[in-house]
Amino acid sequence: MLEQTFCHLTGIGGTRERRLWERGVTSWDDLSAEADTGKAGRNAALWRNELAGSRLRLAVGDARYFASRLKPADTWRLFPAFQGQVAYVDIETDGGPEQIVTAVALSDGKNARTYARGRNLDDFAADIARYPVIVTYNGRSFDVPVLRRNLGLGLPQAHIDLRCVLGALGIKGGLKACEKRLGIDRGELDGVDGYFAVILWREYQRTGDEAVLETLLAYNAADVIGLETLLVHAVNACLLETPFAHLHTLPVPRPGHNPHQPDTAVLRRLARRYLGGRPGGWR
Repeated sequence: MLEQTFCHLTGIGGTRERRLWERGVTSWDDLSAEADTGKAGRNAALWRNELAGSRLRLAVGDARYFASRLKPADTWRLFPAFQGQVAYVDIETDGGPEQIVTAVALSDGKNARTYARGRNLDDFAADIARYPVIVTYNGRSFDVPVLRRNLGLGLPQAHIDLRCVLGALGIKGGLKACEKRLGIDRGELDGVDGYFAVILWREYQRTGDEAVLETLLAYNAADVIGLETLLVHAVNACLLETPFAHLHTLPVPRPGHNPHQPDTAVLRRLARRYLGGRPGGWR
């Protein structure tokens, strides 16, 4: 899809891009040909240079270059070119004013790994550095700034924030609401939310109970194992607004494997103790 994208070029927005597609200019080669023949107008030389640069950046796998020149809602266009080089990331915090990171989950779309404070949290930096693209839900506003402040991680990768992409499609709300709308089932973790994750961490800090930590990590992993499914749904829906659905539509994958198992006894006990059986509390 990147080679059919023009809105990363100077002076081309969404409307102009659609007009180019409608008159048959549907690839970088097509626009370069127009520039060579003078049909591209006064920006011909500029676009010719930018397209040459785009080809080079794509050839060397510089996803960050394209992400920096696309609107957040358009970064889905990176996925067909960089599928297999994507890390799906989510964090949990202690719920305090400093937003101390308690756990991080990372998935490559198939396998998920978790990192816990006091265990292996320092390993996350080296592992995430292997990926040129990261995908989050609301990570531009939350996960990335918190990781920067708490762990000193700049995360310079290209970033696809699914909240921006799905929001442009009219699919809004939190991650769990989007998952439900698109048919993703969390099983035993249905109804567990970020507030409950804070309860789990504080209970683990108080008791050292490994079953509590395992349940927290299962919840954290659940936040990433469905992100590729959501992203592919979004990519396919966005493609329907272009002439290129027949070229790039992808099969929707099932959510990946969760390496952790929540303890339902822990969930029930903490729900009774801290949620008081309130509506919306864990069943």
